[in-house]
Amino acid sequence: MNKRSRGYRWKPLRRAQLHEPDRTYIAAVMRQNNCDAERARQIADEECHGCEYWCNDLYQVEVRRFRDGLVHLNVRRIDGAAVFKDWRHFQQIKNELIGPECEAIELYPAESRKVDTSNKYHLYGYADPTFRFPVGFEKRNVDYQDVPEVPGMRQRGQTTDFCQPATLRAP
Repeated sequence: MNKRSRGYRWKPLRRAQLHEPDRTYIAAVMRQNNCDAERARQIADEECHGCEYWCNDLYQVEVRRFRDGLVHLNVRRIDGAAVFKDWRHFQQIKNELIGPECEAIELYPAESRKVDTSNKYHLYGYADPTFRFPVGFEKRNVDYQDVPEVPGMRQRGQTTDFCQPATLRAP
């Protein structure tokens, strides 16, 4: 079933335990880093150190929290397939893992800094609800009215599957 279809109901993210990397994963790390198995295990351990893992039936999110309040969300589908991004899903992930009044951005880097090795999205945010990025809209404007006769004004109706901001608290 397409989880983005009308019948899909969001399931809250839950803390997950990371399993030991299997041979297939280690082989991929070896190939990507041109190294032996011992070094590949070390790289895998370093990449996971200090991370939290959260998942639901659709997404797995690796969360890295830094001392200055920066939070990196590494989002992928559970099955590893390409994410045909549903903005509301990513907003809900941000709300659940950073906070409903916290902001996060997705960076489209210079080609010289691009990382594109698998079907993942990276969001960067601050766990401080008073922090605001110096870009974006100043005030809330949410409208669930669909205007089908105007192509640029199509909108899905409001859904109640997501936790409302008043009931959310980031971990």
